[in-house]
Amino acid sequence: MQPFKIGERQHTAFREDAERRYVASVADFLKKNVAEAAEDKPEALHAFVAAMVKRAKGYGMVTKPDAAVYVTTSYLLGENFEDHFEVAREVLDSSLPSPDKAEWLQQATVLLLLNTGERKQN
Repeated sequence: MQPFKIGERQHTAFREDAERRYVASVADFLKKNVAEAAEDKPEALHAFVAAMVKRAKGYGMVTKPDAAVYVTTSYLLGENFEDHFEVAREVLDSSLPSPDKAEWLQQATVLLLLNTGERKQN
């Protein structure tokens, strides 16, 4: 009996399938938790999530939870938020570990959205 071997094509197919399922799960999370996302066309939302997951990886945010924080932040603040939020760019480009970047992004986004909401009420 020969040993069972998984070839490179199968590895690639498994990785691509896992990535598609992850993108779909983040898109579903956005649709359920962000009212505007529920109104987006599914194809556009999936394309956005896939692009932002790739960008998160470029910042070293490679775990699924950390990448999801980046994707959510990008959706809430805008696709190129780090171009206008200089301190975010500095944190993302830093050597901080991925979980620390995600925690900082999450806290900074909440504070920014709370402050924006307070200004609108005044």
